Amino acid sequence: MGSVGFGEIALIAIVALLVFGPDRLPELSRKAGELLTKAREMTRSFTDSLDSEFDEATSPIRTLQSEYHATKDELTSAAGTILNFDGPSDPGDADGETPEPESSEAEAESPPTSQAAAQSPAEDEVPDAQDRDTE
Repeated sequence: MGSVGFGEIALIAIVALLVFGPDRLPELSRKAGELLTKAREMTRSFTDSLDSEFDEATSPIRTLQSEYHATKDELTSAAGTILNFDGPSDPGDADGETPEPESSEAEAESPPTSQAAAQSPAEDEVPDAQDRDTE
């Protein structure tokens, strides 16, 4: 259903003029205008009452939504602060890098020990899957 164009309005006006005559047409036009005005007022009143009911029903949701957005913004800001944190910096260190700890000569001369080898059992002690099948 489309809108009424100029041609349709002109056709309706000509038919109304022929049906009601030139004497009654101004009176009927005035009454039609009054009816349209009343109909518009009624629809405006109805939509206003629906809007007010809708606002009352959705106000708790809007409150929660604003609290959600405030909390989200606060958490985003805190996460950005944590991600941008470089740690304590040495005032004498101009480039902001953390200096590596100095090691003693005794630690440098001793051979490194493998913690993984100390924690895992020797290969002799772990039976192979093929060995288990034959037993």
